[in-house]
Amino acid sequence: MEFATGAMSSLLPKLGELLIEEYNLQKSVKRGVKDLREELLMIQAALVKVSNVPLEDLDPVVKIWANDVRELSFAIEDSLDSFMVRVVGLDPTRPNTFLGFIKETKSKVTNLKLRRDIANNIKDVKIQVKEVKERYGRYKDVISDVSVATKVDPRLLTLYNKVSNLVGIDEAIDELTKRLSKSDDVAQQQLKTISVVGFGGLGKTTLVKAIYDNLKKEFDCGSFVIVGRNPDNKKVFRDILHELDKQKYKYITESKMDERQLIDQLQEFLMDKRYLIVVDDIWDVSTWEIIKCALVDSNSGSRIITTTRIHEVAKKVGGVYNIKPLSDDNSKKLFHSRIFGGEGISHDDHLVELSDIFFRKCGGVPLSIITLASLLVNKRKDEWYKVFDSIGFGHEDNEAIQNTRKIVSFSYYDLPFHLKTCLLHLSMYPEDYWIGKNSVIWKWVAEGFIPIKQGIGAFELGQSYYNDLINRSMIQSIKPDNIHMLDCCRVHEIVLDLIRTLSGEVNFVTTIDKMQQNTCSLNARSIARRLAIHDGTANHSNMGHVRSFNAIYFSDGVLPPLLSFKVLRVLVLENCDFPIGSYHLEHLAKLVQLRYVGLAGTHVTELPCDLGHHLKLLQTLNTEWTGIKELPSSIGELTKLMCLRASKGTRMMGRIGKLKSLEELVLHHVDKSPGFTMELGKLAQLRLLEIHVDEMDKCMLRDLIKSVCNLCRIQTLKIKSKLFETVAADGWEEWAPPLELRQLALPCMTLPRRPSWMNSTCVPHISYLCFKVKMLEARDLPILGTMSSLHFLHLSHQINDTLSYTVGCHEFLSLTYLMVDIEIVCGEGSLPMLEELRCYASVGNDVGLAGNMQFLKEVTYTLHYENICSIEELEAAEAAIRHAAESHPNRPKLKITSYLKPEGSEEEVSVTDQEWNDDVVDQTSHATVEEDAMATASQP
Repeated sequence: MEFATGAMSSLLPKLGELLIEEYNLQKSVKRGVKDLREELLMIQAALVKVSNVPLEDLDPVVKIWANDVRELSFAIEDSLDSFMVRVVGLDPTRPNTFLGFIKETKSKVTNLKLRRDIANNIKDVKIQVKEVKERYGRYKDVISDVSVATKVDPRLLTLYNKVSNLVGIDEAIDELTKRLSKSDDVAQQQLKTISVVGFGGLGKTTLVKAIYDNLKKEFDCGSFVIVGRNPDNKKVFRDILHELDKQKYKYITESKMDERQLIDQLQEFLMDKRYLIVVDDIWDVSTWEIIKCALVDSNSGSRIITTTRIHEVAKKVGGVYNIKPLSDDNSKKLFHSRIFGGEGISHDDHLVELSDIFFRKCGGVPLSIITLASLLVNKRKDEWYKVFDSIGFGHEDNEAIQNTRKIVSFSYYDLPFHLKTCLLHLSMYPEDYWIGKNSVIWKWVAEGFIPIKQGIGAFELGQSYYNDLINRSMIQSIKPDNIHMLDCCRVHEIVLDLIRTLSGEVNFVTTIDKMQQNTCSLNARSIARRLAIHDGTANHSNMGHVRSFNAIYFSDGVLPPLLSFKVLRVLVLENCDFPIGSYHLEHLAKLVQLRYVGLAGTHVTELPCDLGHHLKLLQTLNTEWTGIKELPSSIGELTKLMCLRASKGTRMMGRIGKLKSLEELVLHHVDKSPGFTMELGKLAQLRLLEIHVDEMDKCMLRDLIKSVCNLCRIQTLKIKSKLFETVAADGWEEWAPPLELRQLALPCMTLPRRPSWMNSTCVPHISYLCFKVKMLEARDLPILGTMSSLHFLHLSHQINDTLSYTVGCHEFLSLTYLMVDIEIVCGEGSLPMLEELRCYASVGNDVGLAGNMQFLKEVTYTLHYENICSIEELEAAEAAIRHAAESHPNRPKLKITSYLKPEGSEEEVSVTDQEWNDDVVDQTSHATVEEDAMATASQP
């Protein structure tokens, strides 16, 4: 919760750490540390209370006091970390030599000096904290009285929109109306619930209000109530009763009935009635559970509709409907109608062209479209350009903008402290940037946002934070177009606008973009602690207090020299296009506080040789997609390293046996790394292992499998090679994989058969499976088909026989990608989630596309030609498959390949409707993409 309390959350545990025997502090110093810790705990509690109040409602005096305290906490932690790092630097075991004796003696002298320094520092800090405490005493009444003023909820305005003003929701109204109605009599009488879910501004309230107005006349009674973030349940029940029967309950607002009595009253009223009730804006499951108690099911055909921003709430309600953004056409229609009025027609072609550029920035979010339109209406053409340059919306004094931000802020202030911190951190990314899940979580760990908790790793806890932000609709999970793309998310523009504003107010992130706009409203006493540069040039003289430096898609301007940083913990140079050799890293090892070094997507070609000797606190090193040829051998000394990712042209020079904190390892040319396969088994904390080999013999494979058997926490295991020929692998049957195994890819080796542990009992959570067997048995596919979490399956076999399998309707229920070198026939209702299919097909057989696989996008077939004797028959077979694909409702993209020569043909027949490339790197999407050599090596 650094946004609220500065460095308090990480500082307080460190003060506790100072009290342990390892630091051997004098008794008087220990007493000072204890007193300091207690004072800071009290200040932290006050800061937490202040942070619960929206910034615009805070007294200016409180803002200044809170900012001063946060700045002080950073200064204290910087000083403390400097001491601790110097102690760590003295820790390595000295060799038992005369030189070692001299160094040990020098170490003891230095330690004495360090302890005197920390004693003096503690005294200075206590004086500063005392001053802050006295200032707090002077303003205690102001701080203790912080409260939120009651304001009008801007969403109330959406309840009174005219139907004629609504754009682009007809399709959603039709779909939800159909869901609420069923043709058979039994289903019609059952109570049905629908929960509309999506982030703020998508039009949930507008949609359900339109449905309510359309349908309420078909019911005995109806009610539309808004719950909100901090609901008064008694008021909610009174509002429902009043709406159900305004005459009977006209005095209900004055009722003294308690919650239970109101529930009883509601149950009694609804018992014999067919009702339609809309419960708008539910924020937590417990609120829904209480409301649900009052909504009885009398088997009268009643209907309940809810809206929420929280996916967990929607699942609990049931009947989840994910509201979608407006299409481009409807976005344009809404935008033009707001700007040009009436039918949205303008006779100025240039304004129409400009407006198209504007509305596309809104991502189909009605609230964003309406807000942006409000900035442009009645403005001259030259003023439109000014607005465009100022987007985000934060620079305009406009009521619609304030309402938009207010609506989105409801979601923000509902977040717990730790999620607010993680969300504000995302304000450093450019607009429309695809943020890699793994990389951002490791940044949170390095920043100190993820606390240490017993029994759960830092990354796993960070992953739960990430998922929670998605669940609360604060960030949007991106479903990649390519199967090899890593998980990503993005922050919608209206959320990004809010968090950049808030981040600037509390000096959380300072962002410099191409317009040289500084998003942080620094006062004279504020210092940039976290800096993000998208373009432009940072002032080198101000780097001394920067803890986190992030250059993303940086190409022009000048980056600060590394020696200008004094307390840097996070260094990110992502996708920066500065020329080769223009940014030197020779001083990188001097930044001893570094926890995170990210160089992915840069032209960096070399790391300092002594990196591992000095960066003792380094947790993450990412050099993917760089020009680095070798990782220096000193990397093997980074005992706190938890994540190491190297580019495919990079090899590890040192040994890995000491890297026992590693949780993620992505490494290439591992057969060239000394002792790799033997030492791999020492890395017991590994969750993710992706390795590429150039050559592999049976001895190396045996050692590799033996090491993998020791990795009890492994969740992702991918062993790949550029080799076309696979290696026979007989030892995998002995492996007992952990229950938490999620992804397994072994494309560079051939297993004798499917291992007996490869089933839904032994690996119940596996979602990604890629392997090759010598012999495929008839029972293998039915067993794999029971794996309920399996989304991706690539299975091939070595023995060249023609197999055919008809997929049943209860198999592979979650599978989205299937690639096999046998004939697949899709039975009725089979593969309900499949998006992409690659398999064999026999001439004359029905492939079973018609009416199946409602999400199908792409199909690749390889035809058998044993029974074909002419090109005409070949063409007829291909035409039949094309017809099947064209008859499918989705009209999936089709590729047909053939490699055998039909009789009468002089050359190989190859028919291709669509080219395929497995190793995709989408430069326009800003996403990280995995490589997969297997698909090109063994595709059917």
